[in-house]
Order: sequence, then C-alpha cells, then structure tokens
Amino acid sequence: MCKSSISILFYWNISNLIFMTKTWKNIGTIWGIKKTKLTFAHQQIYFELLKNKVWPNEKVMVAVSGGADSILTACLVYNFFLEKKYDLQNLFFIHCNHNTRPGNAHDEEFMRTFFQGTQLIIVKRKNSVKSNEAEFRHWRYGEFKIYTKKQNINHIVFWHNLTDRIESTFLNLLRGANINGLLAMQTQEDHHLLPGTKVLRPILSLTKDEITHICNHNNIPFIMDPTNADTTTSLRNKLRNKVLPELYKLANKQTATSNSFIESMKNIYDALEKSNEKMLNSELWILNFIKQSPHRNAKFAYEREIAPQDVTNEWVMQVMKKLDSSNNITTPLLKERTKFLQENDSGYKYFNTTYLFKSHGKIYLISGPKLFREKTIATQKKISTLGNIAREGKNYEIEKKEYLWAVLRFPKKWDIFKKKTRNEWCINQKIPVFQRNFIPIVVKKNQILKIFK
Repeated sequence: MCKSSISILFYWNISNLIFMTKTWKNIGTIWGIKKTKLTFAHQQIYFELLKNKVWPNEKVMVAVSGGADSILTACLVYNFFLEKKYDLQNLFFIHCNHNTRPGNAHDEEFMRTFFQGTQLIIVKRKNSVKSNEAEFRHWRYGEFKIYTKKQNINHIVFWHNLTDRIESTFLNLLRGANINGLLAMQTQEDHHLLPGTKVLRPILSLTKDEITHICNHNNIPFIMDPTNADTTTSLRNKLRNKVLPELYKLANKQTATSNSFIESMKNIYDALEKSNEKMLNSELWILNFIKQSPHRNAKFAYEREIAPQDVTNEWVMQVMKKLDSSNNITTPLLKERTKFLQENDSGYKYFNTTYLFKSHGKIYLISGPKLFREKTIATQKKISTLGNIAREGKNYEIEKKEYLWAVLRFPKKWDIFKKKTRNEWCINQKIPVFQRNFIPIVVKKNQILKIFK
C-alpha cells in the first residue's frame, strides 16, 4: 500500500479499514459513487421526497465534505437520478477544502477518487490560518453562491441529519429562542445567501448512527474528521460529545441507532415543520429585494411594509432566522427589537452584522459593515458637455446648459435643494437614511440642480 493511502485511512471509520485496504491500490476502478447501489430500509420514501422536490429538468448541486452523512446524501441523490432516469448532466457535487489541517489534502484526494467521472467542483480556501466556524461557514456559502449562479442550480442539497438538528435546537435554546428555535432547520427552504436556489436536506430524519450503519452495510467509504471530537473548538462539539450522549442514556427504549428521546424530537419536528410551512406561505413573511448599491458592500438588502400590529416576536425571530442573523438573539433582545419596530416610525438597530431600519412605515433589513450608511463617496466628475455621462456602469443624461461646469457627485450634508437641506428634502421624499449618501446629484457651489432618483 502506498504512503498516501495509509495517511488517508487514518481518518476513516475503522469498520471500513479492511474494505479500503483491499481497494485503495486500484483507485477509481473498483469503487466510487458510480459503483455504489444503495439498499436500505425506507429508501423509496427518500426517493419519493426527492421526486416531490426536484423536477426532471432541474439542476441539483450536492455539497460534500467526505463524512458519512454527506457521502450517503450524494449516493442517495445519484441513485435517485439513475432510478428516475434524470439527466446526470444536471447533477453537480461541490467540496470546500478549508485548508486548515494536513488531512484536508487527503480529504480532497478521496473526493476526487470517489466522485471520478462526475461533475465535481473542488474549491480551496487560500488562507490556511485556522478560523472560527462562523467565518468558515461564510466562506463556504460565498463559494456556493458563486457556483450555483454559474451553473444555474435550482437546488443545493446539504447533508444535515436528525442528530445535527437536535444539536441546533439545543444551541438555539441555550442562546435564547422561542418555538421557532426548536425547529432549527427544515427539509426544504430558501436561504438569503443563495437567492434563486432552494436548500434541500433529504436525510434530515436519519440519525448519525443510522447513517453510519447504512454506509457500512453498503460498503460506502467515508472520512472521519478528527476536529468533530474536539470539545474546545465550539459549543456544538461540547453538546455533541459531552452533553447529549448523557441525555440519550436517560431515554427509555434504546436501539442500536436511536432511542425514545430522539424519536420524540422527530415527532415534534414533523409537527412544527407542517405548521411552519403553512405559516411561511402567508404573504406576511414575504421580503422584497432592494437593488443594492455597489458602495454599501452589503451581503443582502430587503424591505417589507408591515402594520405595527403584525410585528411580533415570532415574526422578528423568523425573519432574522431566514436571513441567518438569529445567532445569540436572547429573549430580552428579541423583545427589545420587536418593541422598537412596533413603536417607532424611524430609526435603526444593529446586531449580528444586520441593520434593522424603520423608515416611514417600512422595515429595511440590510447586512453590511457597521456605519456603512454614514459613508460618503468622494468621487466626482466635472460636466463639460451635454449628453450622456457614464459613471460606474450607469448613464446620466445631462440635458440643460445650466448643468455645464457643474459637478456630478453624491450629496453632502450642507448641500441645498430648493431652499431645503439635503436631509430635509430626503425626509420630505421619504428616502431612508441609509440611501441618502448614495443618490447621484448635479451640484454647483453646494446648490443641487438635479437629483437622479
């Protein structure tokens, strides 16, 4: 056996060691996703779930880490495509290499081998310095956004499972959450960082032990990530390795892959998801995109016109969760944000890199750098001819001679328009505070001659 195979096997589940020792020498010829044919209890139920969510001509991308849950998810979707005779040209896989430990290179080699002959995308983080999970997640979703857009993906499939969901529920409860915090994640949902692409989690009802059992039964190889056992890296790992195992021991009916506590949580999730799906289909939860200014550096921008009586703790929490900005929102903080939106006609609050603006009855949700709204743009252009002026990808029509030798720029506080200050005019026009520094104007000696809305 070559040296590279030994280092890779160090991370693999020990039950697959003999199987892999026999096959690693002939990489890409004896095993791989193309050679895998799944057989496990209730498999057709999961195929039916995929059939109800994914149409024949839609494009699907499966995120894969190499762990048992992601490899099983990939095999499930691949076998579903084969059984339903979907076009495999519409199926992609994506692996994100965090580049923080030596094992990452071996993981990548495993992925290239197992997914040989498929449309596999591998992206590698340039910075090899260790970071926190939140930053890793932000980087991954940035890559997902790039490639889902590039390939016109309709669905991105994640490997989250029932054990992950229970962990997320406890994390939400520790941080402070209401009934929506119990739900944690859903089988299918929209994600604000992936506009136009549905997030799908087909194995959300399987535990990690059930997943490992299915992989072993089907001789499906996978990678063990040693950092998942390190309780110093995250609160999730502490829950996963110390707290929840002790709780599971207290449950009544124990089986090899589940227990009565886990089954109870599964029943709760089923009921909550049905209720939540009905609620989210209501117009009350629809957010409208705002065209983003290139000067804001915002990850997302939405607006919603809503009556004060419809702003509830539940509404605020669900919206923040939908925007992936609900981490560390305690119950007192949630109530404070809700009260602000109910009682104020204008103002703003900032939390988790997200602004909550209230202006003239509308609520705006923008994720961006703190105080971005106060940023001013120094760029300007002297107007010397009539006609179109192109600036930063936009055309501005200069049609009056009085504009000659004026300046095309963005507003400043002391600018005057029709005897009103910039702020007075913006208030009168119901322009939100975060937009006021980014409105192109024609100005001469601080007198505004024209405003481009």
